[in-house]
Amino acid sequence: MIKALVLTCILITTVTAASAERLRVRSGEHKDFTRLVVQIPLGTEWNLRQLHNGAELSVALDGAVYETDTVFNRLYGHRLTSVSQKRSGSSLELAFGCDCVATAFLFRGTMIVVDIAPGQFLSPLALIQSKLAKRRPLKAQKQVELQPKKFEIPLLNLSRQDLETQMMSRILQGADREVVDLDLSDVGPRRSTAIDPEVIASDLTANLQVTSILDELRGLGGFLEPPFNSIPACITDAELDFDAWHGTQQFEHQVAYLRSELFEEFDHINTERALELAKLYAYHGFGAEAVQVLNLLPEQSEITSRIRAIAHAMDERPALESHPFSHQQRCDGITALWSVLIEKKLDPEAELYAIEKSFSLLPDHLRRQFGPTLMDTLAKAGKLEESRRVMRSVERLDLEDRNELNLARASIADAGGEDALAETLLSEVAATAMAAEESALALARLIEKRWSDRKPVSQQNIDLAAAYAVELRRSEFGPKMKRAHALALGLNHDFDRALSLIQSSTTDDGWDGTQSQVLQLLAERADDITYLRHALNLPKAVVGQLSTETAIALSKRLAKLGFAQQAFNLANRSEDKLRRVDRTRLRAQAALQNGRPHQALLELAEDDSDEANRIKADAYIKIEEFSQAATILSELGETGEAARYLWLAGLVDEASM
Repeated sequence: MIKALVLTCILITTVTAASAERLRVRSGEHKDFTRLVVQIPLGTEWNLRQLHNGAELSVALDGAVYETDTVFNRLYGHRLTSVSQKRSGSSLELAFGCDCVATAFLFRGTMIVVDIAPGQFLSPLALIQSKLAKRRPLKAQKQVELQPKKFEIPLLNLSRQDLETQMMSRILQGADREVVDLDLSDVGPRRSTAIDPEVIASDLTANLQVTSILDELRGLGGFLEPPFNSIPACITDAELDFDAWHGTQQFEHQVAYLRSELFEEFDHINTERALELAKLYAYHGFGAEAVQVLNLLPEQSEITSRIRAIAHAMDERPALESHPFSHQQRCDGITALWSVLIEKKLDPEAELYAIEKSFSLLPDHLRRQFGPTLMDTLAKAGKLEESRRVMRSVERLDLEDRNELNLARASIADAGGEDALAETLLSEVAATAMAAEESALALARLIEKRWSDRKPVSQQNIDLAAAYAVELRRSEFGPKMKRAHALALGLNHDFDRALSLIQSSTTDDGWDGTQSQVLQLLAERADDITYLRHALNLPKAVVGQLSTETAIALSKRLAKLGFAQQAFNLANRSEDKLRRVDRTRLRAQAALQNGRPHQALLELAEDDSDEANRIKADAYIKIEEFSQAATILSELGETGEAARYLWLAGLVDEASM
């Protein structure tokens, strides 16, 4: 019997885990609206419910979890203020920062598109529902109030001139919307074609209706599909022909020949030979030389932009703002690999099989060069198995310098939860004396990992980080090592020196994150005097740059120490988009400490958690609503306290029960 129960529990757990769906939420900011796109399985039922200054999106999937980590990375407006989900399987809650409404429609059968735009809040009758598996025709919709009024022209009441005017207005409107093509005849006399009376059906009513599909959808904002951003077509392997860039002869012979043929009479550049030489340089890893040859060309073309993008990747330069391999990670070819290597970031729609296959077909020298970069990129995206396969492919090669490979191996170990191995590899590279850049990068990553694990840093590593910050101050690693030094000081509780170093370097880029990390450590570890000395004197500009996690940590510590107004200000920042529930509770707690219990109750009106109910009970006690407080305390299981407040409310009979 016990075995049967155990097996039943295991099966229930397995089915529940298997049925759980992770739904990625992507975002985009447009001039007139903010867009969210949720990827769902085909045939899933969903609905969007309008709320006052918000909306709720629900899908018929057990245990559905919305991945909203990257939603606000591409948003710069204030139409959407927060995206949250209370628990697994619950609806996705959207909060608006304007008088906006949300509309939704289905795109390509597997994408729910939610557009947030300024508008008037609709009544609950405007519930937008749809079935993705089988959408009903528009005529069958029960929402009669949303049906547009058709354009009808009573023929008997219009003159010929009025009829032609209205017909032309409708036709031009359809042409403006690109629903119909308008092909105008040339100016001048032309023959008119008479209409055969037999062509006209005899059962037509005495009305003429000229409409387009957009007229039919007017008023049905939830089904009106604004245009999607165009995505460039994939560059095929045959079109790029990267394998042919190396030529057929030895490298030095080809370089000598092509350089001798580079200039023609009157020093005119030979475009064909220049392109061949640039391709040859890029294929063999000489990125700077390839770019130098391309700069000689009087005109740039599509092929030159492709060579230039690959050459930049060869020299590990920052990716160009726009390059021809953008949006190519979804493609089935070598362009997917080049897109990853150039951007050093994996797209959610990346074709991993094509990327791995293309990497395995690269020559040995390019696999040595790009292997660690690809390993690190895949590991950061959580693709551990794919990253390990690339690592095994690189380890079979004859490598002279293994520091860069060990850095990538440390990233894989860290992503896979192998903390001890990651620290060992990073410490090994950091201790290498002959590789300054790799050692400095390893030390910075080691300090960052110590911050994630909340572990101290040895004094030797702190001194080494300070030395690297001075030694590499004129390189791209200088600011990184200076930030690592400040973070290491914070991990060792030297907050005065750490914050002083940050304040003297705030003009440099990248310090906002380090400042938030050190201040979060301050909230967690500093003594009360040190904490208050720094937390109460934060400039307004610094407060606006803090991460949400840091602002919440500082606010909790201030509320605990009795500084209610300062805690409320940190929990009420307009910059924060995440952890809405935590920030709401902090604002309620601060309002209660400030003697504003009614505001605390308003803040927690939609929160029924135990923590929120405890604050509500305290608020009711403050305003002497003892019966309400007793009800909440009874639900929390505090029967003794509940009976006490029932007695104070004069409900003696209920208190004795």
